[in-house]
Amino acid sequence: MSRNTDPDSKSVYYRRFQDNEPNEVELSKDARENDATFRWSALHLHLLHGLKFITLLLTVVPVCIFFDSMKIIVQRKRRFCLDHLNRIFLRQSSWILDERICQYVLNPLFVCLYPSTFSNPTYVRYEVPIEDQESPENNIFQNRALNAPKVINAKFYHYFTPEGFDPSTDPVLVFYHGGGYALKLTPTSLSFLNNMRNAFPKMAIIVPDYTVTATDEQSKKYPLQILQSVAVFDYVSNTIGCRNVMIMGDSAGGNAVLNIVLYLSKCHRDVYPKKVIAISPWANATFLHEGEKKYMQRTQQWDGLCLKSHSMFGRMFVGRNPNVDFTGDPFVNIERNFETKEWQEILKKCSVMITYGSDELLSLQNEILAKKMSKASEGFDHFTSKNVLVEHQGYHTGPILNYSRDMDWWTRIPSIARILEFMHS
Repeated sequence: MSRNTDPDSKSVYYRRFQDNEPNEVELSKDARENDATFRWSALHLHLLHGLKFITLLLTVVPVCIFFDSMKIIVQRKRRFCLDHLNRIFLRQSSWILDERICQYVLNPLFVCLYPSTFSNPTYVRYEVPIEDQESPENNIFQNRALNAPKVINAKFYHYFTPEGFDPSTDPVLVFYHGGGYALKLTPTSLSFLNNMRNAFPKMAIIVPDYTVTATDEQSKKYPLQILQSVAVFDYVSNTIGCRNVMIMGDSAGGNAVLNIVLYLSKCHRDVYPKKVIAISPWANATFLHEGEKKYMQRTQQWDGLCLKSHSMFGRMFVGRNPNVDFTGDPFVNIERNFETKEWQEILKKCSVMITYGSDELLSLQNEILAKKMSKASEGFDHFTSKNVLVEHQGYHTGPILNYSRDMDWWTRIPSIARILEFMHS
């Protein structure tokens, strides 16, 4: 992609470096050293927690798969199929996770897969605009206890750039991956993106690589991930000059894309994405409605995500900050703190789609969020039933996990077909 030579005023907040400037070399060198440290530091901890994970994966998970499968067969509430095995495996695998397994086993493993998939990353140093910091609606900076950073280092990958790409007209998909903000991009997401590339051969695909929360460092917790997400979107739309931008995310990535447009609205920005696609969005990271925990306990028997991992990812996201009550934070718990007037303005400026499965752990909060968005759009017809896809007996991030190399079959999957139709519209 070529950089825009005449970006709008917002791009002055970027430290844009020419290839021959020492600052860029220094930034890239430091970032690459950090990546290497992330993968190989504390080798004994990698081995210890790797052994723990493999042991649990080979002993506890098979036993749980057997008993859960027998439960479905005996109770006969549904016809047992291979899809149930997949869900049980995912659910039990998430159940055995802890912060250290994420930090020392899974994330280094996922990062090792990147060199074979991506070109060199693009590093962005982003100075948060003064207007953002002073906006009274933007509680990220108004809440002094958060100590939000004013200079953000972000990173993203060019997954695919079509030949002859024109940023002023051609579509761009910025994909924010899931994993509770604690996990790096998984191979299942890469398979999904590969099919997206085949479905839209003229669309560029960019994948942000936000800082994961599987760490003890409070500085790497919320709100860093939200600010990094905004920084990448701003870089793509203002510095590169892309004008036909779609943002998509699953689970925590769904939280990210909704938070991007919420942030843009609170900070009175002018440039918005054309389309926002939230797949099984993590609408409330730390808040549960009355009775929702019991609801989740019943629902998780059909989902690929368990309540234990959901709670763990929430704690890791906000960190240990005793001075902040995150219950009322609209960026942490989007649905619980839904601001109707704010979203009325957002829905006038960009088209939003929400998808989720009826079987998934987060279905209740997603259902409430969709109803609130519909109410916010009353009289404007910007958010209707066409903007909400509830997949019958679908599970968490089903469109991402439902992979096939047969493009003809893949594009006919109901959830995938609706997403592709929304992107084409």
